[in-house]
Amino acid sequence: MKTQLLTVFVLACSLVAGSANTRAAEDQAAFQAVELSPDLLELLRAEMREIADGVQGIALSLATADWESIHQTSSKIRASYIMEKKLTPAQAAELEKVLPERFKRLDAEFHQRAESLGVAAAAHDSELVAFQYSRLIESCARCHSEFAGKRFPGFDSRAPQGHQH
Repeated sequence: MKTQLLTVFVLACSLVAGSANTRAAEDQAAFQAVELSPDLLELLRAEMREIADGVQGIALSLATADWESIHQTSSKIRASYIMEKKLTPAQAAELEKVLPERFKRLDAEFHQRAESLGVAAAAHDSELVAFQYSRLIESCARCHSEFAGKRFPGFDSRAPQGHQH
């Protein structure tokens, strides 16, 4: 029973992660109220693509108990922290000036959760990995709802919803 619940959970999370990876909309702005230079915006988009690919791969790795893959992927996600990337001094100054503190906190939380996921994978604890994975996805959704509403309009509570009971 426990294994079946875990499998259902992993599949549900992978569907959420997969639907968030709509590359057809990449030409839309990454943030609602943040203006980034084109080179910095492309760097951020590339990072988001890497993270999306990694997050999707974690779901399969969890379903197959590939702890090493989860650990490696979570380490890569954690290390991709945009504020730690090798940016030019001008790009670093731009990020510091333009990115809201709330975005910086959410980003730091996301990368901390990636680290927690790696620790759980190193312990081969499938329940804790599933929990940490769900928290990682939750971080994605929270940030996207606050800063990428144009790209992901489903987060807009004012947007027309489908059939409701």
